[in-house]
Amino acid sequence: MENNVAIVQDLFRKTKVSIDNLNTKFRYPENIGHLLHLIIPAFILKYGLSAEHKILRIFESVPILIRDEHNEREQAFYTSMPRLQDGNIVTDKVIVLQNYQNIPLMSLLDNLVHEYNHAVNSFENEIMDQGDTFTLRTGICHIHYNKKTMQVIRKDDDYILEEIINTKQTEEIIDIIHSFRTIPLSNTIAATLYAIDSSISGSYTSNAYGLQSYLCKELMKNRTFLATFSSLRFSGNIDDMDSWFDQIIGKKGSYKRFIAILIRTTKLEQEYEKTVFFKKMKLNQIRSLYQEAMQMIEVFNANCNYKYCSFF
Repeated sequence: MENNVAIVQDLFRKTKVSIDNLNTKFRYPENIGHLLHLIIPAFILKYGLSAEHKILRIFESVPILIRDEHNEREQAFYTSMPRLQDGNIVTDKVIVLQNYQNIPLMSLLDNLVHEYNHAVNSFENEIMDQGDTFTLRTGICHIHYNKKTMQVIRKDDDYILEEIINTKQTEEIIDIIHSFRTIPLSNTIAATLYAIDSSISGSYTSNAYGLQSYLCKELMKNRTFLATFSSLRFSGNIDDMDSWFDQIIGKKGSYKRFIAILIRTTKLEQEYEKTVFFKKMKLNQIRSLYQEAMQMIEVFNANCNYKYCSFF
């Protein structure tokens, strides 16, 4: 534990100046500045000390834009906006906070970690130029653009699994932040940690994508799945993930079917909230899809016990 304490304290010392400069450069409010002094070291510990410079570079290149606009369904989002520069495609990245004035501390922390985790896992191999079209990668999801108009053509459906994996990793990073409470740190950081500690009992659970995260709960417990997808997202080498998933299940098209289930349950959940009649029918459809997904996950987990399950 002494070695871990020393590593964390050294990391806080090493990153302090960079984070102070970041807060000054973008003129972040004090509460965001305090949180970044916790968030950035937690990201470095999550992805490894060797990733320190990469993590800092990403936070420096992805500013936070504050909007005081009310949005019930979306408090924050990460976006990468493409443009042509000297004939090449480049992107401007930003995290947008909405309804900032009324957001509680833990929601602010969750939103910042969640959106920055998208940015961190979209940094490598982001752009794929395909002539008349190109794609931008956000984690495991590709967004397709018309190169002439720079308009979106379509967004791949696996964005929903990207959100679920990202939510799981958000919980892991906030748990790292929560663990800092046992380490002697500056008074300002300690005060912020005290406020966070009073809001968390045990491991942190995010409210994002509740139904879909619940549906994938057992899959997220599979260390082979999560470690493989997490590593490939971070490196940007995601091309063969669907065939790897299919191979473990033992049936071609399993990955696409699993994504289709997630998309369908998302739509049914939205319809369930809006409809007055036939609520039971919607609920039964969700239950049926949940059972199908669980059967696929059970096969995946069982096969991971005896099949070669990793790219590495």
